[in-house]
Amino acid sequence: MALTISLPSPLAIGAGVFLSLTASFGISAQGMQEMPPAQVEVAVAEKRMMAPEMLVSGTVISLNDSRIAAEVEGPLSWIAQVGTHVKKGDVIARIDDRLLTIATRRAEANLKRLKANLSFREQDVKRYDELAKSDNASKARLQEVTAQRDMLREEISDAEAAYDKAKGDLARAEIKAPFPGHVVQRLVNIGEYMNVSDPLLRLVDTENVEVVIPAPIAITPFMKPGDSVAVHDGRASRMLPIRTVVPVGDMVSRMVEVRLTAQPNVWMIGTPVKVSLPKDTPTEAVAVPRDAIVLKGGTRYLYRVSNDNKAEQVNADIDASIGLWVSLKGGVAAGDKVVVRGAERLMPGQGVMIKDAGSR
Repeated sequence: MALTISLPSPLAIGAGVFLSLTASFGISAQGMQEMPPAQVEVAVAEKRMMAPEMLVSGTVISLNDSRIAAEVEGPLSWIAQVGTHVKKGDVIARIDDRLLTIATRRAEANLKRLKANLSFREQDVKRYDELAKSDNASKARLQEVTAQRDMLREEISDAEAAYDKAKGDLARAEIKAPFPGHVVQRLVNIGEYMNVSDPLLRLVDTENVEVVIPAPIAITPFMKPGDSVAVHDGRASRMLPIRTVVPVGDMVSRMVEVRLTAQPNVWMIGTPVKVSLPKDTPTEAVAVPRDAIVLKGGTRYLYRVSNDNKAEQVNADIDASIGLWVSLKGGVAAGDKVVVRGAERLMPGQGVMIKDAGSR
């Protein structure tokens, strides 16, 4: 007689394990379904004037980015190291000034000699003038010594200019920073002979910065100085005002230059950014903060908080955006509360605990 043994199925085994764990830890099926309320921050959807935007690339630049050149000739005796921060007026390079010092001393000596000669000429003119009055000297001789004195005065004026130039050349042997900034590149090395206008180093002002953007000519009617636009650096977004829209476009690219005023010490010079520029006339629409939009798996959605503090998932079909606000084609009405912090962890229907219900 055959013996038949009945084995439990895998499904039955799994169910048994689940029931035993549930019994061991005191977890009920109802407790598994009910998730605790999540703490979230919300903002209120509101009506705003919105316009569709286009994303263009921009760059952070310095308003003062100069190649500082030598103003006098001579061998380079010292130059600031790359990375040095300097204030306006600080010495950033030096030219060997030995020959310039000699030239200054010679110019000074020549000026003193001419001034001493002038004193003699003045006395000579005075003496011949007195003799001419008593008919003891001819007027021609008086005119001659007077002309010699006047020519000497002109030579002194020329000597004074030469002396001033020599002193200026000596002072310019110390190259000083014309604005505060950082030395970012040394173009020569110590010992090289410098001629006038030879570039020495590159100095960049890191305090006065702007964002420069090439924009299509077609969208210039929708931008004006003072308007704020959103600038994205890959980590965060900031609203910056438009300083100017250059009123001359490139005939080949059909682009114009737009400049935004930026704050110092936010971005490094040369940082690439993305800028949202309006490309049409604004119209009134219901808008929510960008922070309310969740992007997951190629799908955009947001969570609206119901009257009983439940999270309702709504598809976010973006129609237009301006700065940190976006308008949707539907699903949200003015006055609705939308989650702007903590939406990534929410589940549809989950209860929420509002931390901040104010409009952001």
